[in-house]
Amino acid sequence: MMNSKETLIDRLDNIVDIVHIAEVKQIIHTLSKINSFKHIIEDDLCSESIYNKIAYELKHEFKINNIKIVQLNNNKETILYQLGETDKFTYTHISKVAPNISIIIFIEDKELTAYEELSLNSYFNEIVHLLYIQFILNDIQTQTLRDPLTGLKNRISFNEEMKILVPLALREKMNIAALLVNIDRFTAVNDEHGNEFGDRFLKLYADVITQTIRTSDIAVRFAGGEFLILLVNVESELKAIEIAHKIQDKLASSYLLTKNSDKFKKTVSIGVSMFPDDSDDMEEIVKYASIALSDARDQKRNNILRYEEENQSIIELF
Repeated sequence: MMNSKETLIDRLDNIVDIVHIAEVKQIIHTLSKINSFKHIIEDDLCSESIYNKIAYELKHEFKINNIKIVQLNNNKETILYQLGETDKFTYTHISKVAPNISIIIFIEDKELTAYEELSLNSYFNEIVHLLYIQFILNDIQTQTLRDPLTGLKNRISFNEEMKILVPLALREKMNIAALLVNIDRFTAVNDEHGNEFGDRFLKLYADVITQTIRTSDIAVRFAGGEFLILLVNVESELKAIEIAHKIQDKLASSYLLTKNSDKFKKTVSIGVSMFPDDSDDMEEIVKYASIALSDARDQKRNNILRYEEENQSIIELF
């Protein structure tokens, strides 16, 4: 019978001979660190952040200061990241992430032990697909189809980008939350203060949304006083609702000064749906967020509501 105070390492001591126990413990320790590191960078797909974390990990764990990460697409090289000046590399890790696409990681001219090389292989096998996701997201974010007033994506751009993002998200098993944000009684803004003031108010809210979400998320000027936000690779539904409340609070505290120097504020209502839990079709996901938004506005202003299938009504979006 196992002692209640016995640990996994104690059990390991009992089943592995003394010659190999130290090596086994070291491997377990390294695998644990790799798993922790993967989860750290998985939560933040911002390009600058993810590469800085990789560089820090390599320096801390392996004393490596020079690294180059390259994407090879149909034999065309794109340097994703480079740290250091040397072009002498003794370690190369190649991973095929899609048809005709590979990620190649080069490490500086440095002597590596056999164990260090095995460890590096394990590190990169775990994170290389995240580098590919980051590259795709960054490519999406640099598209030029934007709303001229707010600087956000427009609906044409959104529709085109979903052709890339949806298959990627399904393959990598990513959660995406769709938040459809509507400024409560926005038409009253133009009626009371004029179109120029209304335009400035939309720009203010677009800027606040951009500052509140991550760079890997997507914000779209959807219609009138509506914004669509996609939280890419969001941890869970609960996290998506938490972020929705954060956005709501930030917008509610933002204001413009009127001609009389009064602080003009507006509340927002938000409908939430989840990909792929609600559907693996992004058009349907947006439709469900719109249904949730409609129900939220019917209940009260300044409201957030998660889509529920039994409350589905008919809303045509496209």
